[in-house]
Amino acid sequence: MGLNGWHPGERSIRTRLQMPPNTDVAYTWIAGEMSEQHFIFHTSNLHFLPFVTLDATGRPWGGILTGEKGLPGFIKLSERTPESLLKVSAKPWIGDPLAENLKSSSKDRILAAGIGVEWSTRRRNKLAGYIKAETVSWRKDGKVDFDLVVNEAIGNCPKYITIRKLESHPDTAPHVKYKEDNVAEGHRLPDELVELITQADTVFFGTSYHASEEDAARLPSHLGMNQRGGRPGFVRVSPLDGRTVYLPDFSGNRIMTSLGNVEASKQASLTFVSWLTGDVLYITGDALNLVGEEARNVMPRQNCLTEVKVTGYRFVANAMPCRQKQEIKHEPSPYSPPVKFLAAEKPAGTSMGAATKVTLRSIVVHSPNLATFTWETSEPFKQIQAGQAAVLDFSELFGEKMYQHMNAANPTAVNDDRIRTWTVSSWSTEPTSSTFDLTIREKPGGLVTGALFSIVRRVLDAGRPQLLEDARPLNFEISMIGFSGDFVLPAEDAASLTTRSLLWLAGGIGITPFVAMLRNLSGIVSQQQWNIQLVLSTREPDVLLDLLNKAVGTVLPHTVKLQVDIFSNLAPTTNTPFLVKSHIGRFAASTFLNKDIVEGRQVYMCGPPDFENDSFEALSALGVPKDAVHREGFAY
Repeated sequence: MGLNGWHPGERSIRTRLQMPPNTDVAYTWIAGEMSEQHFIFHTSNLHFLPFVTLDATGRPWGGILTGEKGLPGFIKLSERTPESLLKVSAKPWIGDPLAENLKSSSKDRILAAGIGVEWSTRRRNKLAGYIKAETVSWRKDGKVDFDLVVNEAIGNCPKYITIRKLESHPDTAPHVKYKEDNVAEGHRLPDELVELITQADTVFFGTSYHASEEDAARLPSHLGMNQRGGRPGFVRVSPLDGRTVYLPDFSGNRIMTSLGNVEASKQASLTFVSWLTGDVLYITGDALNLVGEEARNVMPRQNCLTEVKVTGYRFVANAMPCRQKQEIKHEPSPYSPPVKFLAAEKPAGTSMGAATKVTLRSIVVHSPNLATFTWETSEPFKQIQAGQAAVLDFSELFGEKMYQHMNAANPTAVNDDRIRTWTVSSWSTEPTSSTFDLTIREKPGGLVTGALFSIVRRVLDAGRPQLLEDARPLNFEISMIGFSGDFVLPAEDAASLTTRSLLWLAGGIGITPFVAMLRNLSGIVSQQQWNIQLVLSTREPDVLLDLLNKAVGTVLPHTVKLQVDIFSNLAPTTNTPFLVKSHIGRFAASTFLNKDIVEGRQVYMCGPPDFENDSFEALSALGVPKDAVHREGFAY
């Protein structure tokens, strides 16, 4: 069949998103039959196939097609002409919507769509068509056979796929833990399902288009199944009602069939899998595309997202007969942008006025790729909490961003909105402040940090170091969004004055929020006692110890006890007013951390992803609950 043009929903979303004219005939990229390459792919390479069908009321549900042992081979090639025909032999488990949807359909042609992903290579190919109802055959062992006619097929880009190595895991025990096919008003998703959603890096996105009588011949009804990926947490759940899910739309191939279907039907399905436990969450709901300002009002800085208000859901535990190999680490996509939070779940902060500008005032260089930049705001700001971050907009500096589909040399540039967030290392202490410091590490190939450090190099190369002390003549000005973050010290216990015991884990420049916290504790008059152990992993022990020295001054307050365990290949030589224990070599969380260190302490960690993940695993092994660990990871 292929496509003969854009259906009304696709035309609508393309207009709203102002798609360029050179994509006007992108529907021709979708073939009317499967190529030989796609036949081989679906019959030989897939452990499972995310597969969307409709329930008796017409709602899409995304199920999972797979064989009994979770191995490739459950799809067989039948014919290539006159139509692309696949023979499927799958075993749905209890609770998967596929079985009920097949049995409840009264149509000769049961609309269906799937997306095949080869997780070890990031290859993915989409298919859509219909199941021949007369071929559906159920066996006594629960398996189902049917013929699938494919009349739409397209290869998709691998941009947001996390590489995983899957293996067969036939020892399953599927059981339905939650089943709410028709959610009542006021119903909230259980907390464990919200946690599954907000920790996922992958979701399968099912959609539908129901043609009107006048369009049916030229633009017939069809379903769509897509895979969306990002960093863990890229899908958000509204804390207001606990049942509305938000899926951001990242830069892609600009065909827009999934969003077009949502635009037309106002419905969608979302399916999440747990790669290690085999749990599956199925969601169907009323859907809406939010574009431009209406999207940014819900998820700041996101220009397009899909809202799915859950009308039905099921959660089946221990279902998938294939799992990720635990001994082989997964490989996140370098294209995935930082996680954006909903406005309703943003931590406390200070929003600046729309016209607020910040001017570079001075620069202190600590090493060739580490410096503290002092900024002055065009309007005073209220006091912030130590550990919070400044959100700066550099988009005006770099001009209009041009569309890129792929960029192998610099993948993060594809979705780069030129907005950066750094922890405030210090700020002026007047009641209404106007200056703050950001201690920044230059990132190799980084667009913004590269520009900032190029200022340092140009000034020094020109023999004008005085411009580092007073950078205002450079007239380097950008916009400021505000201050944000909840990675802050626990509140003082004024009643009991019980000693607060903290464990801080810092990887490299992840020390900056702790520098701010120490500066705050050293500068206030309080009777609150603090017992802090800071574990620091760094290549530059003296540089970072110097930052700590500047934060605390020459003498620690009597209310603060601080011990720093520093892991580095270099032994530190800097004198400090606090105890420093040097450990030569890399920090190994599982070896160093023990119950004596963590017991009775609130844990804070900040560092690169590998540092945080290894530390988190070690803490979990010691029985530290997830919600007892405060994390402030890196974005770019």
